[in-house]
Amino acid sequence: MKQTWALKVERFGKIKQGEIDIAPLMLFVGDNNSGKSYIMSLLWGVLSEGRKLFPKDPPATSIYKEIDQFLESAIDRGCLIGDQEAQLFVTWFNDVLRTKKSEFVKTIFRRKIPIGSLSIERYGRSKPLRVIFEKKDSLQGTRFSTGKDYIRIPYTDRSKGQVTERYRMAQYITWNLLMDGLTSPLYPPARRNSIQERAIGEALYLPASRTGFMLSYKALVQEMMERMIREEREDAPLEFTLPVYRFLQALLRLEESGQSKYADIGRFIEMQITNGTMNQEKGPIPSFYYCPQGKSERLPLYVTSSLVTELSPLILFLKSKTTYRSLFFEEAEAHLHPRVQRILATALVKLVNRGMPVWLTTHSDILFQQVNNLIKLHQHPNREQLMEKYGYLEEDALEPKKVKAYQFRLQGQETVITPIIPTENGFPAETFNKVILELNDETYAFQIGEEDGEDG
Repeated sequence: MKQTWALKVERFGKIKQGEIDIAPLMLFVGDNNSGKSYIMSLLWGVLSEGRKLFPKDPPATSIYKEIDQFLESAIDRGCLIGDQEAQLFVTWFNDVLRTKKSEFVKTIFRRKIPIGSLSIERYGRSKPLRVIFEKKDSLQGTRFSTGKDYIRIPYTDRSKGQVTERYRMAQYITWNLLMDGLTSPLYPPARRNSIQERAIGEALYLPASRTGFMLSYKALVQEMMERMIREEREDAPLEFTLPVYRFLQALLRLEESGQSKYADIGRFIEMQITNGTMNQEKGPIPSFYYCPQGKSERLPLYVTSSLVTELSPLILFLKSKTTYRSLFFEEAEAHLHPRVQRILATALVKLVNRGMPVWLTTHSDILFQQVNNLIKLHQHPNREQLMEKYGYLEEDALEPKKVKAYQFRLQGQETVITPIIPTENGFPAETFNKVILELNDETYAFQIGEEDGEDG
């Protein structure tokens, strides 16, 4: 990830406060009903819907005027945007968030949820962003583009003096500074029904209760398609949050391809966990089916195990050409045996090491500890020998700096989010460890020994 920042939230539903520093791998742990899915959905919303928050017309605020002046002076010569310059753009985006936070939350959750404040904090970049202004005779057929640590912006003598054109530049630079590599570009390619469709590159959200969605998605998708035919408004009532709605839309456009960047990780999960392959049958609404290893039969999902149905969307997306740049994964361990949870955690680390940010909620001490083990493996002086002994590859070892973990703790009726501070053994899971110790205490206390037997 080229950039770092924290999402700061206060008085959001039952969440009293919290700051989430983004990282390539993030784990949210804590009590049930403590707000983990709320924060996941909100983060997804910032990545996937934040680009729609910019006002239609150039703002009259003082912070935006500074940006406009900065750009006006930079055209013709180019500029480097380091942390200090970037803060101008981040501050402006925070102004937009502050102004539109309530309607933004309603868009994500499809209902009003109170929110006190929402902002981006502690922004930083690994390298300055170079902005290259490229003079053209005409802007027809040109577009803004990005490369490694640079943006290329075409302009003409006429356009450089236009306030609206500089405003387009300001939006593009702001979005690139914050979201480059994490989600859709500011101006994704146009598609029909683009208001209601997933944008190319949009973050992928795998909701909880995936079995239910995969067994009923045809009926759900059919209803969505009928709404689109009737041209119902985007803000028409829906039964799901927006990330779930986008997940169902994404199932419609899966394109199987052996060229997928992550197809081998999908096959790894099939080989090591499901013992069979997930495939699809094309159609207006595609059908998904499971082929057990070594057999030719094609099983519909409703006759497969919950292990298959829970992991089927992850496998299908990994094997698909569908573009997405980050993964949100709710209750990744659902319906999985402890052995399988360890393998899944390893697969997710493979994704992270390939450049795919993975952010997940979990109640599994097994999955959590497997992440810790892969962190310890990376730092171990005998890493090569251990990898050979236990069957790990180089891309299974996890750098500690790539991981953040957060505890969601209920305090009365409110939730406070706090970072879990790693030790030399990884991230301590206080809530998991407490329950395990209590269980052990009861187990030993309830054992019947000789001293508890009846007198003969």
